[in-house]
Amino acid sequence: MVSLKDYENLDGFGIGTSEQVAELNKALAAGYDIPGTSGGVSGSALRVESLEASLKVVTYQMNHIRFWQKIPKLPAYSTVEEYNRLTSYGSEGGAFTPEGELGEYDDSTYSRQVSLVKYLQTVRKITHPMTLVRTAHGDVIGNEVKNGIMWLLRKVEEALFNGNNTLRYNYPTNEGYEFPGIKAQIDATQIVDCLGDPLTEDVLETASNQVVESFGLPTDILIGTRPLADLAKIMFPKERIVVPFKEGQIGVPLNTFASQAGILAFNPSIFLRKKYVTPGTTLATSTKAPNAPTQIAVTTNNGANGGAWTKTNNGHGTYYYTATLNNRYGESAPCTAATNGSITGDADSVTLTVRNNATIGTYAPDWVNIYRTVAGGGGTSVHYLITQFAGTTIVGSADHTAYTDLNSICANVHDVYLGEMTPQVLIFKQLAPMMKMDLAVIEPSIRWLQLLYGVMQLYAPKKWVRIKNVGEATI
Repeated sequence: MVSLKDYENLDGFGIGTSEQVAELNKALAAGYDIPGTSGGVSGSALRVESLEASLKVVTYQMNHIRFWQKIPKLPAYSTVEEYNRLTSYGSEGGAFTPEGELGEYDDSTYSRQVSLVKYLQTVRKITHPMTLVRTAHGDVIGNEVKNGIMWLLRKVEEALFNGNNTLRYNYPTNEGYEFPGIKAQIDATQIVDCLGDPLTEDVLETASNQVVESFGLPTDILIGTRPLADLAKIMFPKERIVVPFKEGQIGVPLNTFASQAGILAFNPSIFLRKKYVTPGTTLATSTKAPNAPTQIAVTTNNGANGGAWTKTNNGHGTYYYTATLNNRYGESAPCTAATNGSITGDADSVTLTVRNNATIGTYAPDWVNIYRTVAGGGGTSVHYLITQFAGTTIVGSADHTAYTDLNSICANVHDVYLGEMTPQVLIFKQLAPMMKMDLAVIEPSIRWLQLLYGVMQLYAPKKWVRIKNVGEATI
């Protein structure tokens, strides 16, 4: 090591020993050290930090929230929103009569429906000192309010698709926290099954025709980004798209679909996607989530049991299952996966028994999620959600016979929705539109609540169609 005395022996004209010059260069180097983490050695302690003024958003943005932006909205005036349906103008009896004879009396048919307003909120907090310091990206409270809005919008968007008011322990005595989404409200007769195959024009035409035959006028298709991309892949080789020539450009985005019922707009949403877990690596989503199940027992019932194991990637073969327990705070980690043996017949079924954790914990479970692999998947492979349900034996019971899997819902598939997006058919009622509520100051921090109260109402459940089990293209 060269001492200060050694530097004093330099003659002032850059002439010195090689050791002296090397030590001097080292002392003046800016380097890549980060002051505070590596001690700020060398010249890095004098280096001014360079931080861009613009904040880089690496998550979703407003243009990803498609369903919420498209759905018509009206105010709600009560926590219980009622509406009447005109379901029939009269009976199917004859209208022709003999000359001079009085016809039969007939009446219209009405029904009253009830929807319960649900409550969404997020609580945010900024310490008082944080409001006093100079921040890199503007008003820290304003930025956090925007972040809270985006977080709530994602939750609303996901609920518009998959919200389920039955997910509450001991339902229907205990009404669920979520409002029913479009999946839960569509009429059971208005479902088209893709059987694990990718989406095609034929399926869209069939679905749009079902809406027309239910006296609807289809206007929109709600679709995930992957099924829409797969549809584009299928369309390109068919050369059915007329494109204005643009030099150097290939590919065409699919914006609309021309059906016999009219022009339908594609509304791709990144939040309309499959849900999955990986046993052994997926963790609980909240510290207040229930304890994970201890195990899932799987039994295959071979023979004529009502199954439908003839679907792409979900046919005969070996499957693994896992389960999680859920409440309003979050989802537990999945239990160790178990195999069913093997599906050998089209009509086989699989009986699943979830063993609850002996220690319920502070936060009890409300419902069960069941996940399954595709055919041939292993115990540590990706498991895809196939069903959710609440029950009366999920709490305080060692065993809970949960579900018989008939392969109604495949693993690794998507849902697509097609129907009429008008206020006469589909609406979102808002008791309180998205708003900010300041909370009491009880500490040196600023706290506030951002909330939204509302419920989705599908007035005409037959004027929308659910296309389920949409597989992914391999081309």
